[in-house]
Amino acid sequence: MKGHAEIAGGGVSGLACAMMLARRGWTVRVHERGQEIREGGTGLYIKNNAAEVLEEYGLLQDLLPHGSRLLRAQRVDAAGHIMQERSLAGQARVHVFIRQTLIETLRDAAQKAGAEIVTGSTATAADPTGKLRLSDGRELPADLVIVADGARSVVRKSLDVRARYEALPTLVNRYLLPSRELPLEPIMREHWSRRYRIGTAPCGDRLSYVYQVFPEWDKAASTLPNNVEVWSGAFPGLRTEIELLSRSNPIQHRYHVVRCARWSSGRVAVTGDAAHGLPPALGQGVGLVLMNAHALALALEGSRAVEEALLAWETAMRFIADNAQRWALRYDFLTRRWPRPLWFMRPAIIWAFRIPALGRRMRVADQGLKVVPMELFTGSDRCEC
Repeated sequence: MKGHAEIAGGGVSGLACAMMLARRGWTVRVHERGQEIREGGTGLYIKNNAAEVLEEYGLLQDLLPHGSRLLRAQRVDAAGHIMQERSLAGQARVHVFIRQTLIETLRDAAQKAGAEIVTGSTATAADPTGKLRLSDGRELPADLVIVADGARSVVRKSLDVRARYEALPTLVNRYLLPSRELPLEPIMREHWSRRYRIGTAPCGDRLSYVYQVFPEWDKAASTLPNNVEVWSGAFPGLRTEIELLSRSNPIQHRYHVVRCARWSSGRVAVTGDAAHGLPPALGQGVGLVLMNAHALALALEGSRAVEEALLAWETAMRFIADNAQRWALRYDFLTRRWPRPLWFMRPAIIWAFRIPALGRRMRVADQGLKVVPMELFTGSDRCEC
């Protein structure tokens, strides 16, 4: 199937869909309300499912010089003792890149494939018959409309997909630091103490990606710049690093979750964070976005009608996104809501994450499209991805 697609949103999801459809012969136009294509300037994890998609489209090789391949993941307690460690190989592989590097790579690939990207263009609504409405009143007809304008999607509100955005009372500070100030091994290390987490990882030769997670109601922890005494009181062995963070400017975000009862309405697909936004606790935000974009393109390759393809896509992919959301929320619960009298039990629970059966249940998304019954897309059991 080939046709014309109008896409609301010029983030990772919108640009990935644009590139994948344009390479399959679709005409595509992306509408980005900002004046340029930009992402928040911190790091992000590219796990196996995202890496597989980027490899499929020949983009991972271009990204590799700008990031870091991690070899191990560790969870560490306040005293510096390793609670859990696992190898990051095979389906557990992880890369770290700057968000802007990924968005520019997708932008360039989409334009090279023939997609048109219009900045300063705000989409406000979509019609299930195949129309995208802009803020200037124009209605643009299309064979397919893709809603990819983020977790707080404005366009999604115009559709009967029974979506609900929920802001969670968890905040995260994200930093990019000069690596010469914070030497790091190729390890994704997460420190736990009380209701706080600090994660560190290298991000290329020149930068380190650091994040802090804490409850919104903890005003002492949420102060910017960092309250050194509060944070070093929780992590005595990280005082030097915390003093460095206190001299740096983070981007602060709130955790959220998006529950969307349906991912499509007629000829309109809702995807990315607009359909399945989740806390970043598993590092699967980008992975789900890229995997679902690829699956959407595959579903549209057949001769079936757009509406039928969208239903097949959701049927095949929904359980992966729902699973990732559930586990991300559980992970957040362990930090923010775990009862204080039971804190002594938490290291044992974290250790249990390394048990293969539990790990596979927690990290279904890491396996990529291998877990998807591809006959729902192609009518056969072969996966060409």
